[in-house]
Amino acid sequence: MSCRSCQSDRQTRFPSELSVHFPGGLQALDKGQVMIFPELLVCLNCGFTEFSVPEEELRRLAQDAHGSVADGRTRKSSQEL
Repeated sequence: MSCRSCQSDRQTRFPSELSVHFPGGLQALDKGQVMIFPELLVCLNCGFTEFSVPEEELRRLAQDAHGSVADGRTRKSSQEL
């Protein structure tokens, strides 16, 4: 598989630890944070990075970001760092 940004084949997977904070400034501080431990796919050519948020953490993000899980659906998504 090649990089989605530069099409390089120089990609490597790394374990990681991320702390996701909710938007909203000082008012969002009471929501805390969500810790996730995704495996990052990093392009060693351009730095483009992808990861998937595990289902349990994705539900927590959806619930805390909107007050409830939006119509019960969750889906994994890639994120650029």
